[in-house]
Amino acid sequence: MCASSPCLGHGSSTRYASRVKARLKTYDPDRDFLRVREFLVQTYLAFGTPALNWGIERWNYARYFVAPMLGSAGTEPGVPPGALRAIRMWEEMIGLWEDEQGRIVGVANIEHPDPEHRGFGEIFLQRHPDHPELLDEMLSYSEGRFRDPGKNRVFIFVYETDTVLQEAVARRGYVVNAKIAATNLEIRLDDLPTPVLPPGFTVQTMAEEDDVERRRELFGRAFNHPDPADWPSAFAYRELQRAPDYRRAHDLVVVAPDGSYAACCILWCDAANRVGHLEPVGTHPDFRRRGLARAAVLHGLHRLAALGATWVPMESDAPLYEAIGFRMLGVSRPWIKTFGPSAG
Repeated sequence: MCASSPCLGHGSSTRYASRVKARLKTYDPDRDFLRVREFLVQTYLAFGTPALNWGIERWNYARYFVAPMLGSAGTEPGVPPGALRAIRMWEEMIGLWEDEQGRIVGVANIEHPDPEHRGFGEIFLQRHPDHPELLDEMLSYSEGRFRDPGKNRVFIFVYETDTVLQEAVARRGYVVNAKIAATNLEIRLDDLPTPVLPPGFTVQTMAEEDDVERRRELFGRAFNHPDPADWPSAFAYRELQRAPDYRRAHDLVVVAPDGSYAACCILWCDAANRVGHLEPVGTHPDFRRRGLARAAVLHGLHRLAALGATWVPMESDAPLYEAIGFRMLGVSRPWIKTFGPSAG
């Protein structure tokens, strides 16, 4: 079955009165992680497609892999203190808004809790369709909490069709960088090509062989990090496996004839919205240009379809996805706000 907690799906999501007063509260990770997860499920399709809010895969991945990975790259054994600091930083920077009944109506968060990372300073807003009046307050909060100290700026990607957010950021002094674009795609899972692997290659899952050492090496090499000091730590990968929506049986690995891990793809499934996600997809540089990423993606799409998903979105401009059958959904561009040296 597709991983899911009891929740309201898109078709039955509660509609809140837009004038109900909302208040900012402190994020409590023990109480609120799954509550935000349910909020994302309820609002994922509320704005149409492309979705303006995160999917459940990105929420899981940010807390349970990105944060501990940034804080513990390399081979440090045990529980690296840097990983715990990064997780706490990610959690402590979250802004959460509730209405008078205690229902979540907005979330502001980061993705990369490392001031040295190029993505630090990026704002992510998880919105409720009935509360556009919160946008200004959410942006103000984010500017105060998420600002990149080195570049003295924040930025947020905005879809070309999202006029509400475009107007909100423009009023606050953001300027669009028209030279940069993020491409969003989707594929419907009703007529998929058959995956084909080269002779001797097979697909297995982490449920069959839970070899974290080889898996973290594959991740590092697939994303062009030859130095083991830059690979995710074993702790970071074990944290990923603790994510509420992660399943070892959904963590696919293409295995070469000599037993090497050659390519990978993790599946995530939002049962309520019947949407699947692939995060991440990668190929070891020694095995590129053999069709392994295509095969891994197609294996993943067929498995997601079997789990009940009907479509999969993807943010990528890689030719691979268009060749498989993904089509364009929309384009988003970064809007940047830079603060003067005397800004508080």
